[in-house]
Amino acid sequence: MCWSPTFNEWILTRWSDCQAVLRDPRFSSNPQHSTLQFAGPQTMLGEVSKSILLFIDPPDHTRLRGLVSQAFTPRRIEAVRPRVEVIVDELLAGVPDEFDVMATLAQPLPVIVICELLGVPAEDWGKFGPWSSSASRLLDGDVEEPALSAGMAATMELITYFVELFERRRAEPTNDLLSALVAAEAQGDRLTIEELIATTILLFVAGHETTTNLIGNGTLALLRHPGQADWLRGHPQEARNAVEELLRFDPPVQITGRFATEDIQLHGHDVAKGEGVAVMLAAANRDPAHYDNPDRLDLTRADPHHLAFSQGIHFCLGAALARLEGEVALPALLRRFPNLALTTDDPPYREHRVLRGLAELRVAHG
Repeated sequence: MCWSPTFNEWILTRWSDCQAVLRDPRFSSNPQHSTLQFAGPQTMLGEVSKSILLFIDPPDHTRLRGLVSQAFTPRRIEAVRPRVEVIVDELLAGVPDEFDVMATLAQPLPVIVICELLGVPAEDWGKFGPWSSSASRLLDGDVEEPALSAGMAATMELITYFVELFERRRAEPTNDLLSALVAAEAQGDRLTIEELIATTILLFVAGHETTTNLIGNGTLALLRHPGQADWLRGHPQEARNAVEELLRFDPPVQITGRFATEDIQLHGHDVAKGEGVAVMLAAANRDPAHYDNPDRLDLTRADPHHLAFSQGIHFCLGAALARLEGEVALPALLRRFPNLALTTDDPPYREHRVLRGLAELRVAHG
């Protein structure tokens, strides 16, 4: 644990420290608790930003999460598995001898899945990948131009689109998540229009970006460790544990932030009220005090418990869905292409501070 004068916050890298902060209710993800002034994306988004689950505290957080989490229980998500298997097969059918895993599988799969869950018409699916990619940069907080303008524009496109779709679902409800959310909003104080907008956009962006990075990072790790890839080909029934190890090894989300709501002593350091804490999830997942041989990818690792989806009240709402898509996509990719190999040792990454994901991952087979 150390203080960073560059970022004006405490940096945590130990697994025990990171877990402690994520579970401690005295640390909040709401920037309003910070002693610093934020004049970035959250300010510009106005009232909508005050309803984003990632940045609010109980009791509002408890109420909103309780409403939305009913659609993301492990049992309900498991029911989506057959459809995910069909989508993966369709996306991988007929690919050329050389292709980009990101454009072919990692990016479109989660877009299709979350759009179908939300009830977005198929003819509009193509709009959402670029919108999500641009909007996700706002998670970095202090974003420079032109990424800031692109992110704000994409967010406004998402808001405009969903507001129009909300009205259609009010008039003609269907059996999808958006209709359920609209119905809850219509009951009065349970869900305001700002909460409805913020929740829907978060579900989409989070449901897309984290899974895209899980599949991309997971594929790269497997191809850089061909022995592990061969093991998974021979043990597809172990995909669940394999995905957990891949999430530990190279998580989609690298960092999350908290603010002290009171003076707190942490690991011998005094954290003053309002100071920020950077929880380095990826570093914690490689902590040698918590894992044996942490830099080694081991798909047979017993209980690779990790912090990739955070912990505490802000544990990733879509974790079950992301896991399922990874469990289906990665074994399918290895099974369909037994000779799959990288065409470059240094694939490019997207520019991001919070998320870690590839811009492109070109592979060859045959």
